[in-house]
Parts: sequence; C-alpha cells; structure tokens
Amino acid sequence: MVTRGAEQHFWIGPGTEGALTPSLPSSLAFVAALWLGFAPYVLHFSQVRGGLADGIDVFVALVAAVLALVWTVVPRDYPAFSVVNAVLGLWLIVAPFVLGYDLARVIVTDLVVGVLLLGLSGLSALLTYRQRAKAQVEGLGG
Repeated sequence: MVTRGAEQHFWIGPGTEGALTPSLPSSLAFVAALWLGFAPYVLHFSQVRGGLADGIDVFVALVAAVLALVWTVVPRDYPAFSVVNAVLGLWLIVAPFVLGYDLARVIVTDLVVGVLLLGLSGLSALLTYRQRAKAQVEGLGG
C-alpha cells in the first residue's frame, strides 16, 4: 500500500501481488465509457429520436469516464463512485427500451456498454468493500 500522510490510497505492493484490485475493473470501465462517448459520432446516432440517443450517451460517457478515472487513481477514497457507474450502466441497459430507440446499432452499443459498466463497476465496488473490510480486521487484530 502507498501511504500519503495517514491515508492509504492504492492497493499495491507485496500484499496485493497476484490479486485483482479495484483499479483494474475501473480502468476497463473508463475505456468502455470512452467508447460510449465516441460511438454516437462513429456510428451516426443522430437520427435516433432527434439526437436524444447522442446526448444521453455522451452525457453518461462523460460522467462514467470521470468517475471511473478517479476511481482508478484513488479507489479507496470514493467507493460510491463505482456504485454510481453501475447505476449508469443499468440505465444504459434499460434506456433503449424506455426511450424507444429504433436503430439496432444504438441498442447494441448501449446494451454492451451498459453490461460492461454494470459488471466492471460492480466488481470494482465489491473488491473495494472487501479490501476495506479486510484492512479493518487487520487493523483491529494488529
């Protein structure tokens, strides 16, 4: 663990070698959010519901990318960020059906990125809460 002052920010070093840390799924969620931000322009979503799909995907991508990037750098400081990204992923899964998207490439993109955000952010949150609980137990026992 790297210590700055009294705070521990990263889970790296001898205690985490060979273990999956929250930064890996968060960094993959960041990449998925980047794709979501560019997808409307690469795949031409503008004709879907008057540009509604563009706006929603870009907004969700910006929020999810910022949260995932912060979460990648300082995973222990803001554990709720992964939960928020998981909720954004869930929104992407239901949005095509709630808003009535009619273009297959928009639906597929939102579903795939939504599942990735939901799964990766959920995994990141789970790993963080497990590691925080383990650190508390070790702190009490030591």
